[in-house]
Amino acid sequence: MNCIVIGAGPSGLACALALSNVCAKVHLVEKRASFEKRGATFGMAKNGQSALRDISPELMEYMRDEVGLKAGFGSETLVFVWWEMRDAILKFVKLRDNIELHCGEEFTHIIDDDGDDDSGAVRVTFRSGLELTADFVVGADGVHSQVRNDVLRFAPPIISETTLFRGSLQVPQETASAELKGCLAKGMVPLAVDEKGKLYFVLFNFNERHRGRLAWVLSTSIDVEGDDGKGISPFSLLDEHVKEEKDLQLIKEVLSLSDKDHLKPYPKTSIVDLSNETLESSGMNEGWGGRGRITLIGDAAHAMRPTDGYGGAMAMEDALVLSRIIKNDGGQGNETTQNILRQYESERMPRVKRVYDNQCERYDIRMKEGKRPGPQSKEFMDWLLAGV
Repeated sequence: MNCIVIGAGPSGLACALALSNVCAKVHLVEKRASFEKRGATFGMAKNGQSALRDISPELMEYMRDEVGLKAGFGSETLVFVWWEMRDAILKFVKLRDNIELHCGEEFTHIIDDDGDDDSGAVRVTFRSGLELTADFVVGADGVHSQVRNDVLRFAPPIISETTLFRGSLQVPQETASAELKGCLAKGMVPLAVDEKGKLYFVLFNFNERHRGRLAWVLSTSIDVEGDDGKGISPFSLLDEHVKEEKDLQLIKEVLSLSDKDHLKPYPKTSIVDLSNETLESSGMNEGWGGRGRITLIGDAAHAMRPTDGYGGAMAMEDALVLSRIIKNDGGQGNETTQNILRQYESERMPRVKRVYDNQCERYDIRMKEGKRPGPQSKEFMDWLLAGV
């Protein structure tokens, strides 16, 4: 079988790597022309680490030995510099002879004859004139998935109330405050949660290979657009909503040392609604809406609330399970491609749904009730970290 993976973020890269173990040819397509340094941190729970290890033991070993990481969110989770984690997977993708990477390519049409057997193929055309054909297509193009919205034609996703600012910095040892230097040995450092749960700020640091490196996330459900359309700066938000003067000054120091581009908000996070009501009304009880020879993976399929960092781990699981199901079919034609893709979705759905519901509940506690969610139950964590 040949396949096309749309999107070369961490989910798409991991998916291409997994599918290259069981497919003759994998076309990996990314609309950006280059892999720039962007994002802040990527938290990967133990279940995601296990899935990635099954996909490529060498890759997981490389990430542990060579990529900056430190435990955070709890002892089982690793926190990576986002683009370094992505580049580590990319390095191993480029080593596979049966993966062809296409950058700077944005698709215009995905045409699937949707037949009852595997006599046809899926054809994808791109603005540049490139045309690719394969046995199936995986949309791994993130929370604002073009495959999900334009091809599968889902109803518009629910837009969360959350706006994110993300950034990173190198702490200058000569001029940084003692408080900021003190954060370098603390892993994850929550610095501010306002009394109404409308804003929180978290610092992350990494291991000795990246001494002095910090990343940060500012999340808020406060309107940042402003009446004049010019937007509200993070500094203004902090002045109004962070009451602890010590935290306020430390956060301002972090922001002042960060790249100015990091002070611009990300687009509001689109959250795909996987509630039972939506599933039933959309006729998607057994999966998340793939059709014919097209399916989805990661945030394109099941975006999680930004709470405990499980989204990336679930995407790694997606990639592994899809490759396993293809391998189990053995290329013997026992199942049509359509049936394989529907089996993948239906097998993943109960586990994804449980994690999604858990993250929604904890998100509401943090952002609507203004409280800090307590620790997860042992039963839930044992189940989650057992992986797939």
